[in-house]
Amino acid sequence: MAIDKRKNKLQVLKKILLAILITIVAVFLIRYYFKHYYVVESINTPIVWDDDEIPTDEDDELSTNENGTSNVEGILYVHMIDCGQGDSFLFEQNGKYGLIDCGTRSTGKDVVYYLQKQGVSKLQFIVGTHQHDDHIGGMYDVLNSFKCEKVYLPDENGLATSQWYMKLLNKIKEDNIKLVNPKVNTKFKLGDAVFRVVGQLSSEAAGSNLNEYSTVIKVSFGEMDILMTGDAESKAEKAMLENSKISLECEILKLGHHGSNTSTSEKFLDEVNPEYGLISCETGNSYAHPSTETMKNLKKRKVKVYRTDEQGDIVLTVTSDSVSFNKKPGDYKDGVSLAKN
Repeated sequence: MAIDKRKNKLQVLKKILLAILITIVAVFLIRYYFKHYYVVESINTPIVWDDDEIPTDEDDELSTNENGTSNVEGILYVHMIDCGQGDSFLFEQNGKYGLIDCGTRSTGKDVVYYLQKQGVSKLQFIVGTHQHDDHIGGMYDVLNSFKCEKVYLPDENGLATSQWYMKLLNKIKEDNIKLVNPKVNTKFKLGDAVFRVVGQLSSEAAGSNLNEYSTVIKVSFGEMDILMTGDAESKAEKAMLENSKISLECEILKLGHHGSNTSTSEKFLDEVNPEYGLISCETGNSYAHPSTETMKNLKKRKVKVYRTDEQGDIVLTVTSDSVSFNKKPGDYKDGVSLAKN
């Protein structure tokens, strides 16, 4: 009887081990499928550039004047949309529209409403700087409401596997929208405004922090430049400082990670040397954004601050050599101090 019991226990143990092994293999196969087929091959295969190629979109060539700056006409409007603890920036030039980030899943409808008020019917492009909810959570609502030609999303090496992200990728596929994985020097235009990627870490360099996958874009309009940083943190900033062949100096800086002290290092701030800083965050947010350290650094350099937690929606009017705002500059208080007041 004792031998039979041991045999029975051994058989049960074998079955358990077999079940565990099958589960591990199944999980591996599912992850492999989502990473290599579901996300990439079945969704308008992203463009892959050769290392020796300077990527450009639509093979556009920039017209330049004698000073080497782009010849531009009209005005570039930049709308910093108040979308809570998230980012969403609408660019408008010569009757065309592009969007960098789309707010959160809970504020996506607010972004849609704002775009509708501006008369938007079609977007030339949407850039999702990285795959966090506070930057692309509202993209599904935006794509449901407006036609869009292209979506730019970084290749995050399979780290983004949430159900809502898979739903978004399916939406992009179903609507036959071109999906592009940007890399440094990828370039595209909106009217006479030029958008050029100046920061995009590889998966090896970025690691597991999705913030470090942020696509950093320099927007140039005549002699005026705006640096859009997503949530890029120290690794991405360091890489740009060390490797960028394009000047990072800009008149306007969209501060990384909502003004957190994990971004906008002093070295990076000195290199960019902005006159104006844009901060998108929610009043009284639980992260205490923007940080005391960041606001002190901005104040020390006399950077004029515009922030959604204090001023709501903000519109920039950019000409070839100037910028004006529809609001007065904001405060240098950190997020906690501002909320208390």
